[in-house]
Amino acid sequence: MAITLSKLFMRTISQNPNENSTGISLWTLEDIEKAQAKQKELALEAAGKQNSDDEFGDGGLSDNALMEFDLDV
Repeated sequence: MAITLSKLFMRTISQNPNENSTGISLWTLEDIEKAQAKQKELALEAAGKQNSDDEFGDGGLSDNALMEFDLDV
């Protein structure tokens, strides 16, 4: 019984009814592409913010942190 059900399951998930369908998922191909574009945009924004805070990007202290550092010499 388990082997029969697993064969049926494997046959069902391996078939693509049409090009624009993503299987049983509720997302269409357009939804997936929009989500990926949004993720790329957010990643670029985050990278832009990080670069503006830390000019060299070496993982050290940012320029703002160094300017706020109080030296009593």
